Amino acid sequence: CGFVALIGEPNAGKSTLMNRMVGSKIAIVTHTVQTTRARLRGIALRGETQIVFVDTPGLFRTKRKLDRAMVAAAWSGAADADVVVLLVEAHRGITKGVEMILEGLEKRGNPKQVVALAINKIDKVKSEVLLALTKDLNERFPFAETFLISAEKGHGVEALAEWLAKTLPEGPWLYPEDQIADAPMRM
Repeated sequence: CGFVALIGEPNAGKSTLMNRMVGSKIAIVTHTVQTTRARLRGIALRGETQIVFVDTPGLFRTKRKLDRAMVAAAWSGAADADVVVLLVEAHRGITKGVEMILEGLEKRGNPKQVVALAINKIDKVKSEVLLALTKDLNERFPFAETFLISAEKGHGVEALAEWLAKTLPEGPWLYPEDQIADAPMRM
């Protein structure tokens, strides 16, 4: 059992991925940026492993107080996790926001924490672009593993889930077997 923080720019697909992993719609998915305003946990089971996903607000350069609070919540969620999964949109590539996140991972780096890369929305780009992006990102940061996924369509998601289940530390489950989120239904 362990915590997996999903981080990335706004609209990178963090909520979509968590919903896919959990198998139920527990996080809002919309084109509107910054819909996720607080950390939400989704609980998925893979064999004997309970994976607790932390869906964080998108990381971006802040201007307002509320924005700073949301970004702080996202980094806090990442710091507390056993594994961090950085989602990058394949069709947007390495933006200034992605560069900022990579710098943040290096600054906040915990040598014991595992960081994986998930390049999302792979169905929107050609394979040559995807391969070049994968190479470039892995040269910029030492990711433990790289996954090419489409959270919306499910491509590559099961491979990521299986890897997470093998990577998380041994420990007791934190939630009952039938619980899929840590928030009440009203939220």
